[in-house]
Amino acid sequence: MLEGKGFKIVTTNYKINSKGENIAEIDIVAEKDGERYAVEVKSGKASLTSIRQAYANAQLAGLKPLLICKKSDEATKEAAKKLGVEIMEFSEYHLLLEPEELESIVKKCMEEVMEDYGFLPFPYESIDDKSMEVIRAIAIAEDFSHAAKILRVKEEKMEKEIAKLSRKGFLPSRSLSFRDLKRICLGFLMRYELMLKLDKMEKDIEEIKKKLGL
Repeated sequence: MLEGKGFKIVTTNYKINSKGENIAEIDIVAEKDGERYAVEVKSGKASLTSIRQAYANAQLAGLKPLLICKKSDEATKEAAKKLGVEIMEFSEYHLLLEPEELESIVKKCMEEVMEDYGFLPFPYESIDDKSMEVIRAIAIAEDFSHAAKILRVKEEKMEKEIAKLSRKGFLPSRSLSFRDLKRICLGFLMRYELMLKLDKMEKDIEEIKKKLGL
């Protein structure tokens, strides 16, 4: 965002020291038109506290203060103007994340991709008839209510059955829309049928090998 507005990033996480002690840290030091800026970044709404922090850190480093935030109200803008703090609001389409949040999102995406392409462990050998009945009902139903009617149970009971399947590892543990749940159940049935056919083929091959004395 800064580079798009003509700034050059000089350094990040710039520490301000005094007599060997770290007394403050500036998120970004940037340069534009021969001026250097102490840039503070707030992922949410700017406050008077964040304005004061941006001003104080810039004073300590001898730089111009700049605050990047999601939004700011009129009182905050007025305070920034009086202290000479420039405010830059980023678009609502920008999303600033902590490393832990990003890691969680990446893991979720990877899990969905692995589910779609059948790379997750598939415990088909341990599935029972009741579980298969629930999965088949979801696969052919139009919504949760329809699935419950197919199984002749109340929706509350249906939710409990889905939770059981998640605990057993047949369905994902995360919250899903019915559309996604239906897709996963359809995929489960297809993989189940495929595994049964592969098992049968393996047994047939073993029988042939025995007859041939191999």
